[in-house]
Amino acid sequence: MFKQLFKSLLIAPLPFIFMIYKAHHDVLQEQTIVDERLPKGLDGFRIFFISDIHRRNIRESTLSSISPKVDAVIIGGDLTEKWVPLERSRKNIRALKKWNVPIYFVWGNNDYDAGKEKIAKLLQVENVTILQESIQNIYKNNQILSLIGFDYYEDKREKAGPAITNARGAYKILIAHSPTAFEELSEEEQFKIHTFLAGHTHGGQIRFLGYGPYKRGGYELFHTTHKLVSEGYGYRLLPFRLGTNAECHVVTFQNKQL
Repeated sequence: MFKQLFKSLLIAPLPFIFMIYKAHHDVLQEQTIVDERLPKGLDGFRIFFISDIHRRNIRESTLSSISPKVDAVIIGGDLTEKWVPLERSRKNIRALKKWNVPIYFVWGNNDYDAGKEKIAKLLQVENVTILQESIQNIYKNNQILSLIGFDYYEDKREKAGPAITNARGAYKILIAHSPTAFEELSEEEQFKIHTFLAGHTHGGQIRFLGYGPYKRGGYELFHTTHKLVSEGYGYRLLPFRLGTNAECHVVTFQNKQL
């Protein structure tokens, strides 16, 4: 009887230990997007995409494993959350400067909860470009790649605004914190977007028998748009994951399959 009780006490914490491990075990997802519409001058363009960092510290070992270097860094919202020390977010941003390339950011709901003014000031001081219903053109080999950034909305967007219409890049990447931002676009607007990046849902974070409150993240081709939804680097509320990954992404764009 005592031995059985002792074994039960030893085994009981194991699922929680595993979920804590999953929440802090980085998974670097490498995604190649092959798109014949990509100008040859942009062939091989690489970005590091990370979203939903929340209260975590970005691991230097994860960033150091990336080779060759990337051309841009994109933070897909929820850099932080309420009660996270500002210096932790500053440290994470500076870790992302290791490649000496531009860093772009879109707002997430938890960034607003943490205090929009102080986060905006931090980003400005650290030379991070905020994409808020705006466009940033990247020039390479006489070609233009347009990054379009959407703000975060709790309610449904009334319209896409001028950002998509005014983007003049030969290749257009839309970044939004929530995946629903793409779903709310008109069909005409969706077809103008070549690649869409989002996060927010954490893939459900904790899934039992494959079921969770949200779809798992991942890549899919939706009509003509390449969609990548991250399961996020950090976590909300409890430091647990089950059936999802604590992930970040290296995305390489190619004009054709090698």
